[in-house]
Amino acid sequence: MTLSNGVANFCGANGASYRFERMGAEADWAKVPGVVLFAAPEGKGWRVIRVADQGGTEGDVATFWRWREARRYGATAIFIRRNTDITARRREAADLAAGLDPVFASGSELALEDMAIAA
Repeated sequence: MTLSNGVANFCGANGASYRFERMGAEADWAKVPGVVLFAAPEGKGWRVIRVADQGGTEGDVATFWRWREARRYGATAIFIRRNTDITARRREAADLAAGLDPVFASGSELALEDMAIAA
């Protein structure tokens, strides 16, 4: 992971590097369709607390609950990778979750969605 000028790159399990922009908690980040990472500072980098994909839908309360829960685990930063293609962003979110080993992984909606798709 590298960060410069509010832009960060995070690597997924497949080795791909994904570009994210850091958003302030007071910004309208929840309205941006894409992959969201909630992270906490760790050394000179970031410890990813949670990886999710969001549709940017007005009034999506699940997005705010994810942020609130991530903060309980120490998250202080929000990173967004803009992507309106739901299939692509879910693939990216799964790759990033596998590669970044987020703190909040078990029971996440990514795992639940995979189970629902497989059923």
